Amino acid sequence: MSSAQAKRTRPAGARQMERGTAVAASGRPDRRPTSPRVEPRTGQGATAKTTARSPARPRAALISSAPVAYHAVWVVTLILLVLGLCMVLSVSVATAFARANGDKFLYVKEQAVTAAIGLVLMFIVSRIDYRKWRRVSILMLGAVVFFLLLIHVPGVGHSAGGSASWIPIGPYNFQPSEFAKLAVVLAGAYLLSAKRARSGGFNALMWPFGAVAFGVCGLIVLEPDLGTALIIAGLAMGLLWLAGMRQWQWFSLAGVGIFVTGMLTLARVAALNRVLAFLDPFADPQAKGYQLVQSLLALGRGGWFGAGPGASIQKFSYLPKAHTDMIFAILGEEFGLLGVGFVVLLFGLFALAAWRLARKCSDPMGKLLIAGCCMLVTLEAVVNMGGVLGAMPLTGVPLPFISFGRNNLLVMFVAVGLILSVGRFASSAPGAALSEEYKNVTDIDRRRRDSGTRRPRPSHS
Repeated sequence: MSSAQAKRTRPAGARQMERGTAVAASGRPDRRPTSPRVEPRTGQGATAKTTARSPARPRAALISSAPVAYHAVWVVTLILLVLGLCMVLSVSVATAFARANGDKFLYVKEQAVTAAIGLVLMFIVSRIDYRKWRRVSILMLGAVVFFLLLIHVPGVGHSAGGSASWIPIGPYNFQPSEFAKLAVVLAGAYLLSAKRARSGGFNALMWPFGAVAFGVCGLIVLEPDLGTALIIAGLAMGLLWLAGMRQWQWFSLAGVGIFVTGMLTLARVAALNRVLAFLDPFADPQAKGYQLVQSLLALGRGGWFGAGPGASIQKFSYLPKAHTDMIFAILGEEFGLLGVGFVVLLFGLFALAAWRLARKCSDPMGKLLIAGCCMLVTLEAVVNMGGVLGAMPLTGVPLPFISFGRNNLLVMFVAVGLILSVGRFASSAPGAALSEEYKNVTDIDRRRRDSGTRRPRPSHS
């Protein structure tokens, strides 16, 4: 055996003693790096030290993990608002001819003032932590129920279009049913994210949220306003589905709702006429089907590219409610199929962006709040556009951000503000944060040897 091999086979302790003897004889310190001995750590103290050495990093904010979706929500909202103001201006000028000494800018001025207030509200709500709305949502729901009951007090409620849905407050007509949509979404996001509701039991989901939400629908049906009641029922069913209600329970509840809706439709002549007009509008084009027929004529005149901005004919008192429920038909007449497709695309982008934020949100309440506010905007858009196009019965539901309506516009801006608030204050799902934190873990482990310290890289100098 050679001397080099014998030296390598000697114990590490003997080699260290020889090195120390040589250093002592030469009088020079040993400058070679040595790895400290690592003792195994056990017990509670070891866990505390390990935790202190590598503290957990906070999760990334939702706005940081999905910035495109976050900014797409408010950008699409502003585009829809500008388009809506242009359409309200076009219809406002036309409706002035039907009134003696009418102000041709009446509707657009009211809508613009409401839009300015709504933008301020959206900004303020987006800067408030959405978790602070937990207790406020219950108070808001109680206030809405109070006002829905107050409408039926003689001398308080104001009727228009066959429904007693408004309470006059000076120059402003307050519509509690519009704010009931927002209250149901807020209360649902809070109650259905509680520990009791997350068990998925039918009783836990239906009480108190389900009972209160469908009770609000009943109060709105008494106005009567079946269209708004259906929107709120749709929001409640959507939140119950997202909260984890079992499929057979959900479909059974939906079946009961369809049956009740059918009975209410048969009991009201106006609602029944709308269904008959939907089935065959040209069977009675001068009475039951008049509004839908005029809507289809406006869309047909628009063609591919439209008659041009402000060039609509149907808005001159031919199409009823051209500035509110039927403004989508005027848009189709002036901007054609391309304009209609552009609006549908905008609502689709809004839904896609909100869906992406909800998917990435780690907080159950934030996830439900985004989903509920998104459904509030997109469900109304689908119901309105479907009615105008003749794909479903007319319900009297406005088109968000485009139709004239001060109550609806304020509610929509607050809903968008809540989505932005969740995006600003909620954290993203754990998977995204862990992926970002440990993306170089393989490279780190490759430079470790036998649980020792990280060795320095060789110098190339």
